[in-house]
Amino acid sequence: MGAALTRTGRLRLLETAYDHGIHHFDTAPLYGQGLAESLLGSFARSRRDSLTITTKFGLLPRQRPALLRPLLPLARVINRRLLIPLRQRPPAAPRFSASLPALGATPGPAPSAGSRQTSSGDPGAGGPASPAVPYTAAMLRSQLERSLRELECDYIDYYLLHECHCEYLNSGVLDCLQELVQEGKIRHYGIGSGRWQSRRILEQHAAVPWVVQIPDGWADHDTDWFCRRSTPCLFTHSSLRLCLEGGAPSAEALCQRWAQLTDQDPSQPGLLSGLLLTMALERNPLGCVLFSSRHASHIRHNTQLLNLPPAHRQAARQLIQEANHSTTYQPG
Repeated sequence: MGAALTRTGRLRLLETAYDHGIHHFDTAPLYGQGLAESLLGSFARSRRDSLTITTKFGLLPRQRPALLRPLLPLARVINRRLLIPLRQRPPAAPRFSASLPALGATPGPAPSAGSRQTSSGDPGAGGPASPAVPYTAAMLRSQLERSLRELECDYIDYYLLHECHCEYLNSGVLDCLQELVQEGKIRHYGIGSGRWQSRRILEQHAAVPWVVQIPDGWADHDTDWFCRRSTPCLFTHSSLRLCLEGGAPSAEALCQRWAQLTDQDPSQPGLLSGLLLTMALERNPLGCVLFSSRHASHIRHNTQLLNLPPAHRQAARQLIQEANHSTTYQPG
């Protein structure tokens, strides 16, 4: 939903993803200043049976006066080109490097062909929106009906509670989710939150058949735990953001090691992003790895990772083992 793209250009990106074998798309009412679901609905209208869709409940875009809405694309440009780079300047003792020049990485959420950034808010929409606390069954049904209208469909494949906390859940909401499955309006439900909150929910509501969607980066070593507890599969995102805590190597050192193991040129464009996404695929072999991009060439590059030689996958597994030994795991 970048401001530089026309609606036709956005639809063309979704077409590119679909034509290259990506048939799962992730969105939310919050994304694209409230326009992402409608865009994806237009794209999916003629091919609904051949793709799956995730959308979410809980976070909504801020309401703005109609006279100000034409200025929103300009606000997104200012935010993307000026404010985001300022926010991403590292502090004196940085813990994360969140602005890698990785192929396919984008600063804002979009209807994703598979890594959207963890969203507690839309960077182009003036800060995070607040979820409704506590959740109610009436709110759940109301927001679901809105999403169904925007997406122009009769059902949602995966309906996730967006940035959900344990404190938001109650028996009425859980019963309502199960009723919506029985009514055929959603096929699966789950949580789209951070790792720490997701772990708390899975532990406290272990009997619930949760679908789980979490960020998954270099230093996240408990992905297998989530794989075993997500039904029917785990969704991971934000793999293109490299965590540098706990003695993890620099991006340059990581590229050198990957190139050495796979006999590639370490200066090759897209090498680092290819490695990070390949590692994400190896950590989550039965699930779905999400990414976002405003560039068709990046989409094509990322889909080619599904056909890597076995030696490259083995090298990625070796790097995962090395990361597990060199990095300290911290929940959340």
